[in-house]
Amino acid sequence: MVNRKITNSSIFIVPRGSTEWKGNEAGWITASGWAAAGEQLWGDALVATTDGVFKPDESRLFPRTKAIQSDSFSSGSSKKNIRKIVPEFLITAYKDWKLKNSKPSVWPIENDDLFKGKKVKMVWQRHDLFSGPGRKLADKYKVPLITSVEALAVWEAKKWGVKRPVWGNWLENKFEARALQASDLVCCVSKELQEKVISLGIDSNKVIVTPNRVDSSLFHPQVDGTEIAKKFKLEGKKVIGWTGSFRSFHGLDHLVKAFSLIHEKHPDTVLLLVGDGNQMPEIKEIIYSNKLENKVILAGKQDFTNIPAYVVNFDIAIVSARSADGFHYSPLKLREYKALGKAVIAPRAGEIPELFENKKDLLLYKTGDISDMAAKIELLLQDQKLSKELESQSIKWFHREGTWKHELVKVCDILGIEY
Repeated sequence: MVNRKITNSSIFIVPRGSTEWKGNEAGWITASGWAAAGEQLWGDALVATTDGVFKPDESRLFPRTKAIQSDSFSSGSSKKNIRKIVPEFLITAYKDWKLKNSKPSVWPIENDDLFKGKKVKMVWQRHDLFSGPGRKLADKYKVPLITSVEALAVWEAKKWGVKRPVWGNWLENKFEARALQASDLVCCVSKELQEKVISLGIDSNKVIVTPNRVDSSLFHPQVDGTEIAKKFKLEGKKVIGWTGSFRSFHGLDHLVKAFSLIHEKHPDTVLLLVGDGNQMPEIKEIIYSNKLENKVILAGKQDFTNIPAYVVNFDIAIVSARSADGFHYSPLKLREYKALGKAVIAPRAGEIPELFENKKDLLLYKTGDISDMAAKIELLLQDQKLSKELESQSIKWFHREGTWKHELVKVCDILGIEY
């Protein structure tokens, strides 16, 4: 009789299709980071979506592209006309109905053949308006279910002006709260979110904060950025850098305006912006009006796996935000900057001042204050000792607590999961 060694595995569920969440690549990156940590702990991890099962190195590059499909409420040519005649709340109701019906009755991850010769150690599920088969799989394999919450769907949408009269509270209680109650542990990305989750009636003893971390297989102090430096002729320049989506809430226009103040005093500086988005035309206009065409580098959107090679060239890394009001996020870019040993400047908003000490871990500026942002950049350009100290602290943070593996180990210790 042949003795087959049983290997360990872990399941990470994202309750969407692999082509969805365009514009929210950070959601895929976060889920894939958790899964990569599972792969490091147990040697195997599978990322489950509504349309397939993938390895972490595949899912971190989602959403995959697909052919444009016609949709009576969202196809390009008719979208504006539809919105003129159909009330916005009805469009929202249709989208909710469509999302609910997009979930398969049987998910690809439920194929038993995937786990032959394997022992599942845990099931992790990203929270969404309508959850995936997390509880069902956890019960099947007799393991804990961990739900990771980056945002509560109804609550966050309301912040952006999305109205769900009557049915909003029903969705929140019947679907969101029920899925969280069925979890063995709920991991919230920030303290504000933790408090909101508990307010839905979830047992506070099983709700913890797990701030965003990095995938150490991609982000670490030894990353080589030589090719990027050559491509953009960065040698001998002081590079002020930023990565992300060009969206209004990031306040990227504030950064460009702050840079215009700095560049007058420091002509050897360049601003390297990595990303794209709907605020790009506005940003280009600010660049041109301030005659910064030759000093601001628009690198465009890059594959996530290429981002480290850009960030490693930053002398000063910026986290930007237009306002501190309702800032419940846990900025992923902040952790990515620190994992690469960068001196970071960030807004005094949300969890950031609580988790990171000013002038020790990073520099904080008054959110929305362009002059204060410029002053902090000026300080790091002039005070090389402080800059080096911040870089050193960033590397120490990375080794001490900066990776997804650190967070997954914490979760395992709480739930008694062997690793």
